[in-house]
Amino acid sequence: MKKYLLTLSVAALAVTAARANLIWYENFNYADGCIETNSAGLWVCHSPIPAQVDSIVVNKRFEISGNASTLAPRQDDVHRDFCLSPCAFTNGPTTLYASFTINCTNLPSTVSNYIAHFYSDSSNFNARVWSIIGTQPGTWRLGISGGNGFVSKIYPVDLAPNTEYQVVVGWDPTGSDDPPLFSLSATLWVNPISINDPSVTSIDAVTNNNLTAVAYAFRQAAGATDFMGAITNLAVATSFNEAATNVWKTNAFAPIIALPPKSATNFVGDAVAMVAVANGQGLGQLTYQWTKNGANVGGQTTSVLTIGSAGTGDIGNYALIATTPYNLAVTSTPAFLWVTNPPVPPTVTVQPTNKTVFAHQTATFTVAATGVQPITYSWFLNNAPPVGTNFSGINGPVLTIFDVQTNNGTTGTYRCDVSNDFGTRSSSNATLTVQAVPLVSIGFLRGLVDPTFYLPTNTTALWSATGIVTSHTNLTTAANSSFYMQDASGGIDVFFGGTTNARPEAGDSVTVIGPLGNFSSLLEMNLTASDPSHSVVTNSHNNPLPAGIVLPFSFTNSPAYGGISNAIHQYQGAYLTFTNVYFPAGFTPGAVFASGSNVTITNQAGEFLTMRVDSRVFDIIGKPVPKFAWTVSGPMGFFLGTTAPNRSAGYQLTPTLYSEIVTNAPPPAVGAVASSAGHPVITWTAQPFMSYSILRATNVLGPYLPIATGLTFNSPAGTYTDLTPVSSTVFYKIASP
Repeated sequence: MKKYLLTLSVAALAVTAARANLIWYENFNYADGCIETNSAGLWVCHSPIPAQVDSIVVNKRFEISGNASTLAPRQDDVHRDFCLSPCAFTNGPTTLYASFTINCTNLPSTVSNYIAHFYSDSSNFNARVWSIIGTQPGTWRLGISGGNGFVSKIYPVDLAPNTEYQVVVGWDPTGSDDPPLFSLSATLWVNPISINDPSVTSIDAVTNNNLTAVAYAFRQAAGATDFMGAITNLAVATSFNEAATNVWKTNAFAPIIALPPKSATNFVGDAVAMVAVANGQGLGQLTYQWTKNGANVGGQTTSVLTIGSAGTGDIGNYALIATTPYNLAVTSTPAFLWVTNPPVPPTVTVQPTNKTVFAHQTATFTVAATGVQPITYSWFLNNAPPVGTNFSGINGPVLTIFDVQTNNGTTGTYRCDVSNDFGTRSSSNATLTVQAVPLVSIGFLRGLVDPTFYLPTNTTALWSATGIVTSHTNLTTAANSSFYMQDASGGIDVFFGGTTNARPEAGDSVTVIGPLGNFSSLLEMNLTASDPSHSVVTNSHNNPLPAGIVLPFSFTNSPAYGGISNAIHQYQGAYLTFTNVYFPAGFTPGAVFASGSNVTITNQAGEFLTMRVDSRVFDIIGKPVPKFAWTVSGPMGFFLGTTAPNRSAGYQLTPTLYSEIVTNAPPPAVGAVASSAGHPVITWTAQPFMSYSILRATNVLGPYLPIATGLTFNSPAGTYTDLTPVSSTVFYKIASP
């Protein structure tokens, strides 16, 4: 039997004898017209019923098309039986191969439709071959499915129209799983050299009904619209080699360029894709190399040349070299790529956006543009160029405005004009406004922390708070400023980096504007001299310090004081007083307070607390450590790792004057009793910040029982009103603590 050849080359092939495993070979050697009537009954219609007699052969090429095609609508699906009577091929499931040449004369216009298959009966079609739209313009692809009405796998090579390709389809319903065939699966090759060439195998589920193929069929694909293909050289066999070599050349020949690359003109910055399609033996193993002006282009080794952003340096003649596994190559005709600048004004790609800042802050506006270079930038404020030292970058893509205020010509409406040799485009308008810094209490600031480590959740927002300074010296390095202040709601540390001009005196009323921060878990207002929106303003001097809040050592985590969370919120940074304090270090003769040291203090209950001697508190450093103090007062500092689990462990009482460690016994309290609105009022000369108790008895000799404890005053005026009903003569004692 003659081996019929694909017309890719002028080479010929000698005639060889047919082999026993060829079922039949079809050369479509019929008169032009309907194959159903001109094939003497070899080809019959199985759909629709009745037949439309419109399956056509033209010039020994069997045409298949979409039944909705405007070119040549067809309807008859036809098949040719393997045998005219029962035979070995149709007695049960048999591994089969079909090979044919297909030429797509009109591209599909829908995603996919199947066009050929093995035929079992009018309801069961297996190893379906599909026509599919290609990934590149002007191309198509082939796919395969086992038996379902959808594509299972797609052969991963774009194909050219009006070009002949050999298709080989394998179908194994036997359960043998003999690779590359697998049971109940179909395998597709395109232009294979051998069965080991790249192929795709279906993965859709196939039922066990009517798996015995009895014919091979072609379909006028429903919904395929404009697709048309021509089929030649069809062979059906039980082996790959017999099916394939009755259709395909066995001698090696060079590939062809089916779709050459096209010349194109692109603008600078465009993405470029130059496409070529090659055809030849071992299609799935063809290798590619693009050249520019005859030299290889690095990294361009697919059938598509891609340039992400074209430049004038990409101008040149490009060609594709395609090489078969036999090392035979073809070079496409060159295509010229021209890259030029578009004659248009720039395009604004990033618009400036509205900005709101606090007074004295810095603001920036940003614009971005693309287009023909060079591009120039001009910023405008209220339709006029901004003038003065408050502006930087007025002729660039980023405009910076310093020290923004409502009265210094920095607020208003901004825009940027971007220009090149072909014109100017304006950005959208953006406004710059100033907002007032929120005036809040220190207690409010202490609430802006997370619930686990009590650290600030926002360190950029500005806040304004007013309080009385409670520290008597600078508590940081010489180049910076640090102090504590307190209002009725709480206390806080203030750090002002980069300046020595923010060191108010104890008793000064100050207003601080700045963001929150922390230093080793100590919440603070964290200011920097480089930001003009941060400030410390002294309102008045010589205000009385707040009375020290008298607390037991156990306040740090005692449920009586709200637990750890409440203690940190209310007492960290506040001015506190502890009474009846013992200094273990004071029992060492000659002990003095050392710079930058932590001193342990304790009380009669055996509880301990840390007192910090800051290295800047020169009034305390070198002074004797007492054994006992009636009171110790100062701001309550804090020093702890930011993720340490025990948040009650960081307290450090920080006296800033030696006189805040009171070692002299208070004078005996001498009081007087008067009546006000029927209630006894006890008054006496008090030691500021000392803790007092009021005791009462109905007999001058006692017993005296406490009716009030923990009374403290920030001046000598001690007073207490007894609101308990008095029905007889009572006697009072004033005790400390």
